[in-house]
Amino acid sequence: MSLETNDAGEPDYGIDAPGVRRAMLSAGVSGMIGAIATGYVSRRTERLGGAGPLLIGAAALMGVYGLGMGAYMTRLSRVGKVRSAERLLDLADESKKWTGAERVLDVGCGRGLMMIGAARRLTTGTAVGVDVWRKEDQADNGPAAALENAAIAGVLDRVRVETGDARALPFDDASFDVVLSHWVVHNLPTDADRTRALDEMLRVLRPGGTLIVADIAHHEVYRDHLMASGLTIVHELTGGFESRASGVLSFGSSRPQAIIGRLDR
Repeated sequence: MSLETNDAGEPDYGIDAPGVRRAMLSAGVSGMIGAIATGYVSRRTERLGGAGPLLIGAAALMGVYGLGMGAYMTRLSRVGKVRSAERLLDLADESKKWTGAERVLDVGCGRGLMMIGAARRLTTGTAVGVDVWRKEDQADNGPAAALENAAIAGVLDRVRVETGDARALPFDDASFDVVLSHWVVHNLPTDADRTRALDEMLRVLRPGGTLIVADIAHHEVYRDHLMASGLTIVHELTGGFESRASGVLSFGSSRPQAIIGRLDR
């Protein structure tokens, strides 16, 4: 397989939830077209009567919301998640200084964002990425994309990717010093699936190891389950104003938050 740099010479970590983003942008464009068309009809005829302004306003509101959310999702994919990943890795390093020899697992690695960020902090260690490679969760998701990004970042010799389900990780018990998961677990369909994935992360984590779980939903459920399972919370990031605003605008479906903890068992 040929691994070449992209035009910008930087890793491309893709667009998250591309179908949702595309639907938002389409709704935004449709709303704007609808507002313009309704306004034209309202001015040219009397068919709409007093309902004209209300219809124009509703269509324009849909247009603004759709375009705004589409733009926000693009920014979150291109800028927000990269900043989030780096901050989490820095905080994990501050909480327990990395030696560079760690064995790190990125659960749901996608195109390699957290895996590569961890590999950059390693010298003799290895960062392993595991995923089921669903393209509906991330555009052009696949092991080749993750490895190409690793090559661009100059860490190909420190990474490995495998195919596997977060609910049944294909690794031995207590085989990793650090386990990471970034905006992944919410994609699992039920509460039981999500807690099973958390249990699997704890299973493969060595005693005293570091766990990072960042996601856009279910934060309180994750925190309570992890604490009950023996994780000591070292950092809990609630996301601040931007996270709360995102939650409001997405009707509660997207509020980025994170947990960094140490396994005390």
